[in-house]
Parts: sequence; structure tokens; C-alpha cells
Amino acid sequence: MNSNSASLKLGTLGGTLAAALPSLQRDTLLEAIILAGVGACVSFVVSMVLKVLFKYLQKRFLKRSDPNQESH
Repeated sequence: MNSNSASLKLGTLGGTLAAALPSLQRDTLLEAIILAGVGACVSFVVSMVLKVLFKYLQKRFLKRSDPNQESH
């Protein structure tokens, strides 16, 4: 990455932020932060539940035969 490209990207980002910040209201920003936190928590809980559920279903339906047992 050359310096012109980095400078262009930083300038674009800075201009976008400078244009967007005045239009943001404090209540809207606070609501967005709270919703982002709630969304992250829900996502974490759902991923943990799905992980446990997947392990349970895997044990229940995909029983692996024990290689030490002989089939008669």
C-alpha cells in the first residue's frame, strides 16, 4: 500500500465521519449502542445453545460404534 492510497482512504473516512457526526442525535446514538449490546448478547447465547444442541443431537443420532466391541 503506497502512501497516496492510505492518505486517500484516511481522507475519505475522515470526511465521511465529519459529515455524519453532526446529524447523529444523542438519543439515537445511545439507542444504537444499547441495541448493539443486546444483539451481541443474544447472538452469544444463541450460539452457545446451538452448540450444546448440536452436541446432544450428534450423540443421540450419530452414535459411533465402539471399535473395542465385537459385533455378533
